[in-house]
Amino acid sequence: MIYNDFIESGYRVFGLNRITGDICGCGRLDCPASGKHPVASNWQHTPEWSEEQLETMELMGHFDTGYGVLCFMLLVIDVDERNGGADSYAKLVELIPSLVAAGLIVKTGSGGQSKHLYFRVPETVALMQHLKDYPGIDFKSSGFVVGPGSLHKSGNRYEVLYGSPDEISDAPPELIELLKKPDAHRTTFNGHSVDVTDSDIEEMLKHIPNNDEEYDDFITIGMCVHNATGGTGYQYWEDWASKSDKFNPTEMPRKWHSFGKCSTPVTVGTLMHIAAQNGWQSSYDEVTFLTDQHFDDDTIDTAGVDLKRPPGFVGQVAEWINSQCLYPREMLSVAAALVAVGNICGLRYKDNHDGMSTNLIAFCVAGSSTGKEAVQQAYMQIMRAAELAPALHGDFKSQQEVIRNLLRHQMCTYMIDELGITLRKIINSQKSGGASYLEGLLGIIMSAYSKADGFMPISGDVREEVKKILIAEMNQCKKKVEEHEDKSGAFARRYKQIEHAMENIDNGLERPFLSVVGFTTPVTFNAVADYEQATNGFLSRALIFNELETNPRRKTNFKKQEMPERLALQIHSLVAPGEYSTTKGDRIEYYGQKKTILTSAPAARMLDQVYQYFWDMAEQHKGQTGLEAIPRRGYELCAKISTILAAPTGVREDEHVRYAFKLSVADVEGKLKLAYANVQAESKNDLDAVSGRIVSCISSDHGETLGVIVNRCRPHKKELVEKSIARLLENGIIKKVTDEHAGNKKKVDRYFLSS
Repeated sequence: MIYNDFIESGYRVFGLNRITGDICGCGRLDCPASGKHPVASNWQHTPEWSEEQLETMELMGHFDTGYGVLCFMLLVIDVDERNGGADSYAKLVELIPSLVAAGLIVKTGSGGQSKHLYFRVPETVALMQHLKDYPGIDFKSSGFVVGPGSLHKSGNRYEVLYGSPDEISDAPPELIELLKKPDAHRTTFNGHSVDVTDSDIEEMLKHIPNNDEEYDDFITIGMCVHNATGGTGYQYWEDWASKSDKFNPTEMPRKWHSFGKCSTPVTVGTLMHIAAQNGWQSSYDEVTFLTDQHFDDDTIDTAGVDLKRPPGFVGQVAEWINSQCLYPREMLSVAAALVAVGNICGLRYKDNHDGMSTNLIAFCVAGSSTGKEAVQQAYMQIMRAAELAPALHGDFKSQQEVIRNLLRHQMCTYMIDELGITLRKIINSQKSGGASYLEGLLGIIMSAYSKADGFMPISGDVREEVKKILIAEMNQCKKKVEEHEDKSGAFARRYKQIEHAMENIDNGLERPFLSVVGFTTPVTFNAVADYEQATNGFLSRALIFNELETNPRRKTNFKKQEMPERLALQIHSLVAPGEYSTTKGDRIEYYGQKKTILTSAPAARMLDQVYQYFWDMAEQHKGQTGLEAIPRRGYELCAKISTILAAPTGVREDEHVRYAFKLSVADVEGKLKLAYANVQAESKNDLDAVSGRIVSCISSDHGETLGVIVNRCRPHKKELVEKSIARLLENGIIKKVTDEHAGNKKKVDRYFLSS
């Protein structure tokens, strides 16, 4: 099978359930899609697979008998001889002779003259799937087709007749014109391809009031219409905008053209949600969902979700961060991207479903000398692009210092190298009573972290100490101004900031925004991840991102990529929509009305499933391990992550929740494993302690050899590690896979989590 050729040519593929005879591997004897049944129910969201992810799916047999090719920017002419397709195809070729020059032609498994002809098409063109004059032919520009080399339930194979994925060329213009839907625009909504007509857009806008309230809302509607119409619907936006007393016709065209330069535009989904909130009712007659392959599944299927590739704008940021790294640091890049985008959106956006804020605490665990510094530098560059660098700090010092930082700016974000060492110092000071300046530090951090949408009270002693420091600084600023030593005006601006801080300090801090991204090594991290920290402390609120590969290969022909201009513009438009720049030295703050992030109905239902999942998990651990506090935070993590993913487009869809759910499950399970291992170690239950340590250093897509596992389980002896591995294998918790060593090419056994 040539699925790798599709991947190398930029197309997306996914595995199909293995078939034996005509029986589908899904387990249903009457499966109606045998030979065409995706392994993952959310195949519509197939990402660009990493090499490691692809290798794991191959080992798990996802491509053993077949694979699907996503019809994303592809048009596949599906000729079915049984339904008259051969005659229709001959008729179509008479009309458009250039069809025979398709870059890839595949004989399908049903045999005869049935075949697939592959062409490229623009993403935004809305095309019909059937033409009444050509029965037996499907024109597939959505959904998927079974790829060449795959096994058909008849026993035949899909065979390449001509060409390759790399030779797929643009569809003939005559064919595009023939298939174009009149007055319709192709876009995506809730993960599906959607065709929206001009009349749909007009009807939606009729239901949306223009009350002169928020400039952001005015811009959002314009971006929605631009996205839905592919830039051709200016008149609809102008007609809607003209109802406002603030209507400025000279500014409208410039704004409209700027929408096309946005790297992650607000989509038609946002327009649908806003219109629905104002009485518009959608139906399948008005908006056509084009994905015609459906496979029912009552669970949240995350099999096709790649945690290294978040959806949307966060994925673009993560990809750029990883492009700065000599060694692949994909999970650390995701961590930095989530925290950075959370910071960028934090002061101006709110979640309408749970009221979640977008601040995160992320703990990045990676081996020494594996490229953490490159991720840190990229994170700082993003903060500079967002003009948030003044609120970025490199270490925790004391609780007074945290309060001062939050008085200086509403936002206080930390990026700390060797956070594990800092955390260990703080924990030790709490236990020993030494280093009094560190006592209460974690408490104040966690208090600020949880008050992003409220007020944070300050204790009397801390308040008085901070006041003394602020008064001294105020006097210094006043002196500089009076002695004419403030040419830039920085001291005058700082004086006003301190005045504002002094007014607020007695009332508490309003909407403080605190986030943390920290980096440490596995050894240091394992030492601080005890029961208390994992269940009630700092780590319980943090997301853990673990780069399990401690000896990564460097990238070939590596060269750092400059930050794309469109990425920088999108960063700025998120942190200050409608504004161009901020004055250096000004306080970073925003106390106005926040922009609401909407939640689609499918995403809301999925969030209910997420809550139930983590509640059930907590209930189970309450009676078994006493670690129920860890899964109880799972829903909050999922809600925060999905809110951050949704912020750039304004609507939380099911693909955001699906990704966030998989990430939060991985996080919760990782904490449970590590906390359980440390609890067992403290109770001298060495066998369970080693078992917990083993499952915490491998995953379903990252395996390790016996030698590596023995080293990770020190100081326990090899015999005990082998005994633990045998027990885990017997219970089906881990599995052994034999493959080739990357260096010496010898056969080696690696151990993976079963699932």
